[in-house]
Amino acid sequence: MRITDGRIAVACAVVAAVVYVAFGWGEETAYDYYGRLAAAFLEGRWWLTVREPWLNELVACGPSGAVAAGPERWCVVYPPLPAVLSLPFLATGSTAIAQGLAAQIAGGASAGPLYLGLRAFGAPRWVALAGIVLSALGTTLLFTSVDGRSWYAAHSAAMLFTSVAFAVAARGGPAWAVGAAIGLAALARLPVAAATPALALLAAQRSGAPYWPTLARVVLSGVPFALAYLGYDLLRWGSLTDTGYARLARGDVFFSEGLLSPIYLVRHVQAIFFEPPDVVEGTPWFLRPRFIGMGLFFITPAFLWVFAGLRGIRRDAAAAATALAALLALLPNVLSGSIGQPQLGYRYSLDAQPFLVALACAGDARVAGVWRRRPSILFLVAVTLSVAVNVAAAIAILRFGYWQ
Repeated sequence: MRITDGRIAVACAVVAAVVYVAFGWGEETAYDYYGRLAAAFLEGRWWLTVREPWLNELVACGPSGAVAAGPERWCVVYPPLPAVLSLPFLATGSTAIAQGLAAQIAGGASAGPLYLGLRAFGAPRWVALAGIVLSALGTTLLFTSVDGRSWYAAHSAAMLFTSVAFAVAARGGPAWAVGAAIGLAALARLPVAAATPALALLAAQRSGAPYWPTLARVVLSGVPFALAYLGYDLLRWGSLTDTGYARLARGDVFFSEGLLSPIYLVRHVQAIFFEPPDVVEGTPWFLRPRFIGMGLFFITPAFLWVFAGLRGIRRDAAAAATALAALLALLPNVLSGSIGQPQLGYRYSLDAQPFLVALACAGDARVAGVWRRRPSILFLVAVTLSVAVNVAAAIAILRFGYWQ
């Protein structure tokens, strides 16, 4: 049988998804917002009728925006795609298991389109495979998808469709497919929609089409998904301009300057670059991931090669568009009042992960615009270290529950 990139991509998606499901076997999150919402969808409701004490991010909703006399209505603030993905798994009889399986399968399956994206970006086969190992096992995507609590399940779903958007754009595929993929990703994580102009630029560069018509087609393809979300907001809050996040952040000490503010940038710089692990006696190597998070390069040292990849943006238009996509996807996050805690690493990086992995691969294996056939030994060591850190940390959290 001839080995093709398509077959490798399918194998990567299946193997990674199976590994994620096996890793999370027996784990059930208590924060099953999406699983409960999926069950409500089956009953023709977009709201929940019960608010358990620990589900503190449910918000009163309905035509008046508040719980009125009669049956209670509580709405999940987050976009609904992870709940939709959870629907097939409700047959397990558990909303928590349904949500967890959806997160694990989506997060693992992202390895397939990401592999195709890396190949279209220019990475040779072995370099692309190293990038897939890095993404699937050497980043916070592993823990985030396997744990599967509501905030994490959204990242898993978005990662799958952002990877699809990157793969289509990198090979110069149809603009409507880029727009549809990024529209689906935004129905899980709104910030990824900010990468739209850069993905359109990448698609235009690779297809040889003019930029502005390409951007228009990408945006128009995303309009149905935006309209679906606006309609969902209208059902929940009775308004097209209310997403519910302002209600959730009201009175929250982390959002003292509103939902988004440049003032919050400092705390994200600290979280991305400087937040260290805990030093704890009696712990192997005396290091333990922090509840609040850890610096991106502590948890995934291979991402240091992103900076080397940025050196090529002046000579390579595709690299420049990919770097711009990463920047735009991260921008709404670094202006947010929350840094994402509790978390392993810096989970908001997942909104830009396909682009970061591509840049890291290029930083290692592309020299003067020419790709080497294989990754360097030093990069493979960094990938191995990234895998070791993330696997060990995920086991410590999931199986030994040290910060849950």
